[in-house]
Amino acid sequence: MSTDNNPMSDPHDGSPDIIEGHRYDGIQEYDNPMPGWWTAIFWVTGIFGLLYIIGLNTGWVNTYEDDLESSLQQLEEVRQEFQSQNPVVTIDSTTLAAVVSDPARIAAGMELFSGQCAACHAPDGGGLIGPNLTDEFWIHGGSNMDIFEIIRVGVPEKGMAPWEAIYTAEERASLVAYVRSLVGTTPATAKEPQGEVYEGA
Repeated sequence: MSTDNNPMSDPHDGSPDIIEGHRYDGIQEYDNPMPGWWTAIFWVTGIFGLLYIIGLNTGWVNTYEDDLESSLQQLEEVRQEFQSQNPVVTIDSTTLAAVVSDPARIAAGMELFSGQCAACHAPDGGGLIGPNLTDEFWIHGGSNMDIFEIIRVGVPEKGMAPWEAIYTAEERASLVAYVRSLVGTTPATAKEPQGEVYEGA
């Protein structure tokens, strides 16, 4: 910016491309062009915005709904693949009746029992904090399904955690097999009977 009495040197002196400035009340203001890269960005942004709007309305560009539908489809494919590799196991009384007489499942259950259950029920099932598992008395029912369900949901008010998130249905069935095998054995130290006599198979 310059005045008539205080002229500013022109940075474009000698350049044939100088843009003449404007003069107002003796004040001269030069109108310099924008940098080329700035102008290019402006035009590119405008063209991109125009193409994007056209694309959204013609299906050339995916909308949010399109992306959501695609993501849900991919999720469904992953879910189906997981289910095919990990089929849902249904445990019922018939299944457990076969499991409790399988020596391999009893052995698998013993390993699981030793790792988690022995701390409360004693390694031989005689009972410590938890009840004695070797007698015919049961607090929450003594059928195979009763035992399976107690292992699944636990007894939080008595300090027994639910094991559904830790052990699979097959592993819980193996635990039932081992617990059932303890009935009638003689532990080193048997805790007093608790609950009611269960006379079923």
